Amino acid sequence: MKGLKLILSLVVLSLIHVQHLKAQSGYVEDALRFSRFGASGSARIAALGGTQNALGGDISNVHGNPAGLGFFQQSEFSLTAAYSDWNAETFLLNQSRGYNATNFSIPNLGAVISRAKGPLEVGDWRGGSFGISINRQASYNNNFGYFSNQLDQGSILDYYVNLYNDQGEVPTGTDGLYFEAFLINPGNEGYDYVPNATLALEKSEMVENEGSMSQIGFSYGGNYKNKLFVGASLGINSINFRSTQTYNEEFLDDNDQSTLFSSLQENLFLEGSGINLGLGIIYKPIDRLNLGLDFKSPTWNRFNEEYDADIFANFSPPYDDPEFGSISESDSQTDIFLSSYNLRTPMRLGAGLTYFFGKNGFISADANYLDYSTAHLRSNVFNTAEDNQVISSTYGQAINYSVGGEYRVKMLRIRAGYAFYGDPFGEAGNLDRSTTKLSGGLGVKLPGFSIDFGLVNSLFNSYYNSYPGADLATTENNIISGMLTLGFNF
Repeated sequence: MKGLKLILSLVVLSLIHVQHLKAQSGYVEDALRFSRFGASGSARIAALGGTQNALGGDISNVHGNPAGLGFFQQSEFSLTAAYSDWNAETFLLNQSRGYNATNFSIPNLGAVISRAKGPLEVGDWRGGSFGISINRQASYNNNFGYFSNQLDQGSILDYYVNLYNDQGEVPTGTDGLYFEAFLINPGNEGYDYVPNATLALEKSEMVENEGSMSQIGFSYGGNYKNKLFVGASLGINSINFRSTQTYNEEFLDDNDQSTLFSSLQENLFLEGSGINLGLGIIYKPIDRLNLGLDFKSPTWNRFNEEYDADIFANFSPPYDDPEFGSISESDSQTDIFLSSYNLRTPMRLGAGLTYFFGKNGFISADANYLDYSTAHLRSNVFNTAEDNQVISSTYGQAINYSVGGEYRVKMLRIRAGYAFYGDPFGEAGNLDRSTTKLSGGLGVKLPGFSIDFGLVNSLFNSYYNSYPGADLATTENNIISGMLTLGFNF
C-alpha cells in the first residue's frame, strides 16, 4: 500500500472528503429513492391500479385517504401476502446481460375498529373507525449489471489519471484507491497508469441492492350524514437499504491472456426512520358518486449510514515499482465511514372520483401531484448546500395517475386497473424514467370473510453510470407481483 506516501496530517481531511464525495454521487440519489413509492395495501387496491383517493371501506385507507375509514360498518382484520419476480436486462454498448430477483413478503397486516352507528340511531355524525396497519411502502430488492468487451471503450483508469493530473495530487478516500493499489503512478509528466493497461479491455459491473421501506400507520375516519367523510393519519416509517457495487476491469494481450485485472467493491448500508401526517375527505354529492381529496405531508427522515470500499489488482507480468520493487498483487481499502443526515421528502396532493353503477360495480380514477425538487437534505457532518442545489435543478414535478374498475357478480368481484407514474426528473432529464403498471384481480365477498387476489405488472427503465464520463448503461425492468389478501369481519 502507498499509505505511507500520503501526508499523515490529511487523515482528518480524508474523512471529510469521502463523506463529501458520497454526497456528490449518492445523497442526491437517496433523495429520489426514498421519495418514490407506489400504491400499497390490499390486493383489492393493487388490482384496481392503486386507485384509492375516493374509495372507502378498505384497509389501504390507513395509508391512503384516511377518510375512507368512515365507510366501515364492521370491524375487520386483514392480512396480505405477496410474491414478486423482478427481471432486469441491462444494455451497454449494444451488449446485454439479464438478472433476476424474487421476494416473498407480508406487505400489509392491519385491523380496523369500527364504531359506526346503526340505522336507527340518531345524530348527524354516524360514527367512525380507527385503523392501524403495518405496510410495506417500497421494496429495494433488485440486482443488475453489465459486461462489455467493445473496442475503444473507456477505462476507469483514464478517468482517474485525468482527475489526479487536473488536481495535481491524489485525492483521499475512495478516489485514492487506484493510486494506493499501484494501478496509477506518478511519472515525469504527471500521473499515468501502469504499462499493462494498454491492450484490449473487458469490463463488468454488478450492483446488488436489498431493503425496504415500511410504515406503521394510525388513522381515523369519520362519517357525517353519510355524505361527508373526513380523516387524519400518522405514519411512522422504518427504512433499511444495503448496496454492494463491484466494478471489474481486465486488460488482455493478443492471446487473450490477462495482463492486468482490478476489482473495486463499494459497500453502503443505510437505516433510518421518519414521520408524516395525512388528511383526507370524501364527499358524496349524489349516492352514485364519490369525490376525494388526500394530502400527505412531507416525511421527515433521519438516516445513519456506513460506507467502505476496497480494491484488488493482479499484474502479469509483475509491475516493477521504483520504490517497492516487483508487485504481482496489490490491495487497498478505505476506513469504515459513519455518517448521519436528515432528509425531507416531498408532500403529496391527491384527488380522485369513483362512480358506482348501482350494485353492479364501479369505476375509479386518481391523480397525485409531487414535486421531487422540494426534497431537502440537512446534516451536521457534511455540507449539503451543493447537494440541495443539484436536487432542485435536477428533479421536477410529476403527476401520477391511475384508473381501475370492479364488476360484481353476486359474491364475485372482477377487477382491472392501469397506473402511470410520471418521470421525477421533469424537464431536466432527457431520458424517460416513468413507470407503467397493468393490473387485474379477483375477489370473493362473504358476510364475515373476504379473499382477494391481485396481479400487477410494472415496467420502467433505469439508467446508470459507473463513474463520471462512463458510457451509460440502460436497464429495462419488468416486475410481476402477486398479492393475496384475507379479510375477517368481527
